[in-house]
Parts: sequence; C-alpha cells; structure tokens
Amino acid sequence: MAISKLEAIQSLFPNAEFVIAGDEITVWESDHEKPTEAEITAEQERLQTEYDNNEYQRNRAAEYPSIIDQLDDIYHNGIDGWKATIKETKDKYPKE
Repeated sequence: MAISKLEAIQSLFPNAEFVIAGDEITVWESDHEKPTEAEITAEQERLQTEYDNNEYQRNRAAEYPSIIDQLDDIYHNGIDGWKATIKETKDKYPKE
C-alpha cells in the first residue's frame, strides 16, 4: 500500500481543512502554514516506513484465532496450550 499525499497531510495537520485537486492543495484552512512538497514527501516516506515495518502485525492479526476460539482454547487446554497456539503465529511472523 502506498501512502497518499492526503494521508500525509492529515498526519501532519489532523485539524486542517483543505482541498486537493489533482496533486495540488487548492484550499488550505489551518492555524499552520500550508506544508511544502518536501514536508509532504518526507511524511509520506515516514508513514510508508512505519507501515512496512508493521507488516508482521497485520499478518499476525489475520491469522490469530478469533477471541471466542482463543477463550475456548484456554478453557480446554489452559494458558500454556493457548500460548502454544499463539506462539505458532508469532514465530511465523516475527518482529524484525
């Protein structure tokens, strides 16, 4: 997923009101000055790096059993059994 200019601007100035037409900010209403292209690009790069570095979290979340299934696992197999189940996914998608 590529981080958009819109996402970068919203990250830099969450309370700003603005309009983007094409690739340009056409309306800017904020207590802060409109960001430069360099500032927007730098924020896009920062957000992209953050997104890429957290891929393991998204992969884990998709594979973890539902909370209901995890509670059932704890009931039937105890905490150690549940930990073993969760560890399989954690080992498959380690933090880097």
